[in-house]
Amino acid sequence: MQNEFGLPQNLGDGLILRWATPADTEALSEFNVRIHSDDPETPETWLAEWTADLMRGDHPTTNASDFTVVVDENADGKIVSSMNLISQTWLYDGIPFAVGRPELVGTDPDYRRRGLVREQFTAVHAKSAARQEMVQAITGIPWYYRMFGYGMALDLGGGRDFLWDRPGNYKPVEEEPYQVRPAVEADWPLLEPLYEAHNRGCLVARKRDEAAWRYELTIPHPDSMYSRSFYVVETAVSSPEPVAYVEYRQFGKSYYVRELGVAPGHSWRAVGLFLTRYFKKLADELKEKEEKQLRGVYFGLGQGHAIYGALGRQLEEQRRPYAWYIRVPDLPAFLHHIAPALEKQLANSVLAGHSGTTKVNLYQQQFSLVFENGQLKEVSTYEPKFMEDGDIHLPGTTILQLIFGQASLDDLNAVHADCFTQNTEAAVLFNILFPKRPSWVIPMG
Repeated sequence: MQNEFGLPQNLGDGLILRWATPADTEALSEFNVRIHSDDPETPETWLAEWTADLMRGDHPTTNASDFTVVVDENADGKIVSSMNLISQTWLYDGIPFAVGRPELVGTDPDYRRRGLVREQFTAVHAKSAARQEMVQAITGIPWYYRMFGYGMALDLGGGRDFLWDRPGNYKPVEEEPYQVRPAVEADWPLLEPLYEAHNRGCLVARKRDEAAWRYELTIPHPDSMYSRSFYVVETAVSSPEPVAYVEYRQFGKSYYVRELGVAPGHSWRAVGLFLTRYFKKLADELKEKEEKQLRGVYFGLGQGHAIYGALGRQLEEQRRPYAWYIRVPDLPAFLHHIAPALEKQLANSVLAGHSGTTKVNLYQQQFSLVFENGQLKEVSTYEPKFMEDGDIHLPGTTILQLIFGQASLDDLNAVHADCFTQNTEAAVLFNILFPKRPSWVIPMG
């Protein structure tokens, strides 16, 4: 018998929590538009398209049965709360790990403060665990998801602007070295290594397999914010050769670049400057057609993407990122899983070949990292003899900021006085294992 993770469940007062079915698609799409639109006067209809994409059955990991719904039987079975789970695979310094992404979490205002979201998280977390997903990650409003074991611990968004009216930025050329064409489904093997170039220097990224590429290239509704618009950049010759790819959409007063990868042996600067001219041409055509004035290109590629170095001072100041909420229910197991990455960091450091035990005190949880000759041999729990028993102290979910590269030990200590180390070796070790590094995860939506 299939595990339904305790559902359906009677929550009282006529409220039933259950998994959705395809028959719920229209009602749930309407619900998500109504609940999640920032301005009811201008409904964000893309939410309906995204909901339908996830429920239709052709998504690589998600279908209608991955949505929870709370229905009110005293109000003709209307949907009053819902969320979903989008399974995917991410990479930690190249090491794959399974992730469950809860999303579209919402409750009708008349039904809030009844614990409906908490009950749904219980079911969704159980389903995620059954899929052996070691991490759950969600985007959302400030603070709220901390109540369910999440901490803001991974960069989300951020980028830099290229403005055409900045002196020296826009320089037309007589003959362009490249041309752009839309990518098609058959291009996915070509895009795969270019996507790896896009992720260069990134600590955490999403892994795309063939099914993900084919889906994202062809299936999502174009109005959904989670649809992708891939383009191949080629040499402008009679037999063109691909040199890069770009994924973008026109958003607000800019062209918003969400992905950009350049093949080895080709100039990021040359490709980047070409794209700024390409987008300027598109903007001029848009102005003539719709009298809409655009200002430039927004490279929304996190805090450390290669294009920033290529375009240098021609870009505006960094826009700071928001953050992913991250939940790691079994930290020792996750640290065991990413041990090869930690051992690589250690091997290339001043503590190469390190042996020793470091006790990590999270105040409500404790564990030890045992290294032998540079290898992580054990992650085990220990019983503290007193409150501050341990070599390093990281309260709450602050350790996730360290593990996922968002903050250094010094950063955490500057904000949290109870983030500290008892000895120098522990500080040196953790600075080596968990250096501050940028990420720009492109979620499976």
